Amino acid sequence: MKVYTTEKIRNVVLLGHGGAGKTSLIEAMAYLSGVTKKMGKVEDGNTLSDFDKQEIKKGFSIHTSLVPIEWEDHKLNFLDAPGSNDFVGEAEEAVSAADAAIIVVSGKNGIEVGTKKAWDMCEKYKLPRMFFVTEMDVDDASYREIIEGLSELYGKKIAPFHLPMRENGEFVGYVNVLQQRAKKWKADGTVEKCDIPDYSNEYLEKYRELLIEAVAETSEDFMERYFDGDEFSDDEIRQALRVSVADCDIVPVLMGSNPQARGMYTLMVDIVKYLPGPDKRECSGINAKTNEVFQANYDFSKPKSAYVFKTMVDPFVGKYTFIKVNSGVIKTDDALWNHHKDTEEKVGKLYVLRGNKAEEVPELHAGDIGALSKLNKVETTDSLSTKANPVAFLRTAISTPYTYMRYKVVKKGEEDKAAQALAKIMQEDLTIKTENDPANHQSLIYGISEQQLDLVVERLKDNSYRL
Repeated sequence: MKVYTTEKIRNVVLLGHGGAGKTSLIEAMAYLSGVTKKMGKVEDGNTLSDFDKQEIKKGFSIHTSLVPIEWEDHKLNFLDAPGSNDFVGEAEEAVSAADAAIIVVSGKNGIEVGTKKAWDMCEKYKLPRMFFVTEMDVDDASYREIIEGLSELYGKKIAPFHLPMRENGEFVGYVNVLQQRAKKWKADGTVEKCDIPDYSNEYLEKYRELLIEAVAETSEDFMERYFDGDEFSDDEIRQALRVSVADCDIVPVLMGSNPQARGMYTLMVDIVKYLPGPDKRECSGINAKTNEVFQANYDFSKPKSAYVFKTMVDPFVGKYTFIKVNSGVIKTDDALWNHHKDTEEKVGKLYVLRGNKAEEVPELHAGDIGALSKLNKVETTDSLSTKANPVAFLRTAISTPYTYMRYKVVKKGEEDKAAQALAKIMQEDLTIKTENDPANHQSLIYGISEQQLDLVVERLKDNSYRL
């Protein structure tokens, strides 16, 4: 993979209720962009994102996966986060590295608890976002009900970009609300222009009015023109959308079918067009020497700095440390200072990971996401910088675990092995904690939920450690 500069990067986290279609959406985009020649399926256990043995067995995401996709001379770093609240720590880590979000909604199941939690998480981190409605190939999927539900919840921020076209119950195309044009898919996956169906006119008029209202809300001048009955040009609407989406004032809604890879082309085009890159975001830390604010702001010309947002323990390679470069350009063989551990470590090789597949790169520019290997003392939420300009970034707030279970090693002599295995698990998941209860002579494992703890036990057993 080639090296990308800051303005050509988009860091996007996929959030939403479990089972809404985040992982299969990644598959469709990877296929459409040429990353893969065939789309994997969650039920077949061959997706890019869900590569862990437990994820394949259970059929749902447990860990956040990074899947970079090259599209129109841009690098889209997708962070596929678990939808279940059992693994909320993974989502919190992913959001800390993202500059924008796609909230995935099942067209069949509609707005769910996880949809609202995803919105709340975006609000907390002030993340620009889009909604993507999946399963539009399912006959009883209702895009209209989802738009109405989102508008009820979030008001005039909701701006539908498209509406689906159906013929004989089949999802055949879409109407672009901004352009007021219809397009139908051909057998080879490309689209051709067609007439807007009569049944679409009512909702096209309604959705365009929602879009124009959302644009009018963005400035006093636009609001005045709107009430005067003036028409906005397409260019004015697009420019207003760019600014307002980045400011979280407008949230576009798109839709498609993951299994048919329909709707992903327009999604990726709109990600590049409307979601901000790191060069449009702010990022600051504290200079540990001077106690002054260091405005990193993903500026490649400033001293090197990075934030460790995730750790992955690979059984063959060892530990991968996932970083987001907050300033400068990090290169192979750089020496990075860890203020929190008061140590300096040599970078060695730089990687870009796609799922569990690592590819070496010579450098990572400010705003990009990559991985370092075999940094033994570095932990998730640590800050890396130069010794001459030591920087500490705010650590991500990870949910506190309150559910616990008692554990003991059945086979004598394997206490150390079990402890080492648990230490690796805790490196990867900050919501897992262990504690000794001397009053009751018990060892306890804490987690977010019983399901999460059951998976920890399974993992330990899988590594030949019996509890």
